Amino acid sequence: MGFKLTILGAGIAALVSALAVQLDRGGSAPSPTHVVESSRAVAKDGYASLVHALDQRIESLQARVAQRDDDWLTRMHLGNALLERASLSNDLEDFERVQAVLDECFAIAPDGSGPLLLAARFNLAVHRLAQAEVYLDRMDRRAMPKAEERAAGRVVRAEIALARGEYAAALAMLTEIAAAAPGLASVELALYHAKTGGFAEAEALFEEALAATTKKDPRRRAWIRMQLGLMAMQRGQSLLALEQLHAADAELPGWWLVQEHVAAVHDRLGEHGQAIAIYQGLLEQRELPQLMDALAAAYQHAGQGETAAALIERAGVVWKDQIARMPQAAMGHGLEHELQFGLPTRA
Repeated sequence: MGFKLTILGAGIAALVSALAVQLDRGGSAPSPTHVVESSRAVAKDGYASLVHALDQRIESLQARVAQRDDDWLTRMHLGNALLERASLSNDLEDFERVQAVLDECFAIAPDGSGPLLLAARFNLAVHRLAQAEVYLDRMDRRAMPKAEERAAGRVVRAEIALARGEYAAALAMLTEIAAAAPGLASVELALYHAKTGGFAEAEALFEEALAATTKKDPRRRAWIRMQLGLMAMQRGQSLLALEQLHAADAELPGWWLVQEHVAAVHDRLGEHGQAIAIYQGLLEQRELPQLMDALAAAYQHAGQGETAAALIERAGVVWKDQIARMPQAAMGHGLEHELQFGLPTRA
């Protein structure tokens, strides 16, 4: 699998960031108190505790929603929590749950209201860029939009431009936002520089963002360190990449996404046995087809083609299902699967 900087990650994988706590109209994101309590729990067991605390919050919100047929605000909070979970798990089922909650919200909310920022962020996360813009446009048409909401919407627009390769527009927006509120767009600006080859600028901004992040937000710290690791790998600095990725794992122990990249670096270094062991452990925890593809590639590199073939076939079935269910979200990795293992005509 290719090493890609997570261009959309700042808005979805580090949701307890400045962007994540922006106020949506009529209500707020999860309270700072809840964030602190969740982070204290994370300190003990890392990723597992983070997901457990999040699941408890989701369960509580679902119970409240069940008692409030006409309450879209509570459903918005539930949607925020579900999107946070989806960004951590990358499970298609979690993204589908967000979509279901959004559908409920907009069926209840009066015209012109509803969780527009959440809807925009969700559609960005699943790569429905045009649909994300529709919700941002609806936000802009509100009679009295909140300053925080406008700023958060601008960040999402910049991320959309970056995803489309509209670099000049993305840079202009991110520079403007960062000048007014450095904490709101510094990570996205770093991602811009990383994607366009400005590694020194990106590293400086990532380090600055890391210094501004406390130990109470291990998810964001782990995500930033992971980006530093991916950038090192982009530059061919495999040992430095491993160092950064291990540091990311120390911030949020057990995060499968970090471990996936650790395995990829080992595979790139020719340490195929270590890569295989990590991938196998991760695949036992979650049936993600991208992990099947990565493990298959490691087996191929280790000269175990028959074992790889079984995994490739298994992954292909899952990709076909996911592309049918949520095409934009699955198409990128699904295309990688076909390019690496499949038929050129299918690709």
